[in-house]
Amino acid sequence: MKRIFSLMILLLVLTGCNRITVMSYNIHAMRGMDKILDAQRIADVILAEKPDLVGLQEVDHLTVRSGNFDALTFFEEYTGMHVIYMKTFDYQGGAFGNMILSRFPVLSQQEIRLPSREAYEPRLLMRVSVLTDKGDTLYFYNTHLDHHGEDSDRPAQMRKIAEILSADSGKRILLGDMNCQPGSEPLNMLNGLMNRCHSNEKTYPADQPERIIDHVYYAPGEGLRCSSFSVIPEKVASDHRPVVAHFRLR
Repeated sequence: MKRIFSLMILLLVLTGCNRITVMSYNIHAMRGMDKILDAQRIADVILAEKPDLVGLQEVDHLTVRSGNFDALTFFEEYTGMHVIYMKTFDYQGGAFGNMILSRFPVLSQQEIRLPSREAYEPRLLMRVSVLTDKGDTLYFYNTHLDHHGEDSDRPAQMRKIAEILSADSGKRILLGDMNCQPGSEPLNMLNGLMNRCHSNEKTYPADQPERIIDHVYYAPGEGLRCSSFSVIPEKVASDHRPVVAHFRLR
């Protein structure tokens, strides 16, 4: 009986090693649709999904408008995950940028600046490699593309991202607020290179979503399969709804 029990535990552990949950969430500087600044509310939304990797966009750190809130320390202590923060630009005595939370050990990290005109906000791609429970190296990319309309830097930014993705190999997941919908020119640049986790659920604005602009992509044929994808029906904590993808590894 003890042997059977031990085998069941081992099977459960091995099954868990073959699964990864990721989340993308634009947290709107931790200010909700109710105009209330509440980082704990954001963190609770994240923890409820039990993600292994999270890409956050629009993260204030030590800015005046966010009450000099220390986002790095808070998210590290509250979630118990590794925190990587990259500043997009200086803002009100602190920084405005993107963040990655990882349950896995982080092997490397790289900040890649994306093409941005001087009159527009700077943009970047976060590139980290992590060691999964299975012992595989996984590349995880988090980005937030230009928000302008037709006269946008998004095509140039996505071309740069595609170059980076093409230069890497192995298991790769790209996610973020890409400010463009399926079928748009920038997203079409990923065709043949990455697969999108599909859903017809809209992600923005959070209270009454009208557009699909938050996405998760993965490299096909590299031992990753997107088994499910969902948009979390959170209407208040941010102006975007978070998206969650579950992957199987082989």
